[in-house]
Amino acid sequence: MIGISSGYVKLSEFSEGDYAHKDYISSLIKAGAVPLILPIVPGPSVDAYAALCDGFVLSGGCDVNPQFFDQDPTPGCGVFDTERDRAEFQLLQQAMKLGKPVFGICRGLQVINVALGGTLIQDIADEIDHPIQHTQKVSRKEGSHRVRIAKDSRLYQVLGEHEAIVVNSLHHQSVARLGDGLRAAAFAADGVVEAVDITEKGLIGVQWHPESMTAGGSELMLHLFEYFVSLSKEMKQVNAEI
Repeated sequence: MIGISSGYVKLSEFSEGDYAHKDYISSLIKAGAVPLILPIVPGPSVDAYAALCDGFVLSGGCDVNPQFFDQDPTPGCGVFDTERDRAEFQLLQQAMKLGKPVFGICRGLQVINVALGGTLIQDIADEIDHPIQHTQKVSRKEGSHRVRIAKDSRLYQVLGEHEAIVVNSLHHQSVARLGDGLRAAAFAADGVVEAVDITEKGLIGVQWHPESMTAGGSELMLHLFEYFVSLSKEMKQVNAEI
């Protein structure tokens, strides 16, 4: 059972609630997991989620509040949800304490980085010289730009030893200073960090959206979910034997 952290969406005065994109669900099902969307609020419910699920996907969404990496918002910083930030930090902390894998996707990677003491580029267009397009204009199921993968990274092994791949891209923020225990595992052509290797075995983080490429038929991106689900099963067995 894999918990998916949710965001909050208000469509109208009559329609609002917790939200996770359907592609997370379909990708986890393809990888052999049972997905569970988690309404995220800080407090006892997060600890209960940590005990209930075998692994967690920290999903995409709004920006991380810059106060959590000791900065004020720049003009390019977007909407943030401080309550969600606190809840996901708590969920990550509890999952790591219990030895349960966490897969950070887009915002989820940024949450992991900040939780481990790292910082973020608040707006790539403002802070990077000659950036490529990181918020693509084609379907989220399609790749739009290349990333180079470090040969000595775990990601390189999981994705079948590809030195470069094409990924989709729907973000305007990215990793600046890496958090404790993190190492950059993939880069865009403009130097933006696109994935990290994490010394804690149960943590994975990518900046793109493999769930949507998987939903669009990418077998390569499915490997990421299969690896994560396999790791969750493995760690569940280890924890059961302790």
